Amino acid sequence: MKILILPGDGIGPEIMAATVQALGAVDEKFGLKLELVERTIGLAALEADGTTLSDAVMAEVKASDGVVLGPADTYAYPDPIEGGINPSGTIRKELDLYANIRPNRARDGVPCMTPNMDLVIARENTEGFYADRNMFQGAGEFM
Repeated sequence: MKILILPGDGIGPEIMAATVQALGAVDEKFGLKLELVERTIGLAALEADGTTLSDAVMAEVKASDGVVLGPADTYAYPDPIEGGINPSGTIRKELDLYANIRPNRARDGVPCMTPNMDLVIARENTEGFYADRNMFQGAGEFM
C-alpha cells in the first residue's frame, strides 16, 4: 500500500517525522507492507519548483492509496498566480473529499477535562461555508 507523506511547513516536518515513525511501528507489528513515499510541498517546494504544490505531486496524490498531509503555512505563501497554492484546499477540492473526520477519545493515564469522552466530529468539506472558498479577494477569515 503506497502512502504519500507530505510534511508541509512550520511544525509539519517535525510532527511528520514522528508520524512516519509510528506508521513504521504499526507496519512492522501488523505486516501491512506500507510503502511510505515522501514528497515536498509548501515553501520548500515553492523555492525548488516555483509552486507549493506541483502538478507531479498532485498526480501522485491521486495515484496513492493514502496521503498523510502535514500542516501548511498558507499565510506565508504568495498569491496562487505566483505559485502559492493551498495544498490542503486543493487536495480537498480535487479529490472531492466530503468530510474531515476527527475522532476524539479520552485515554487512561492522559489528563483530560472529560475523562469519558468518546466523540467523532465530521466537518463537511465540499459544500457550505469554508473560508478558502468565500473570499472576495485572497485568503482571510471573513470579508
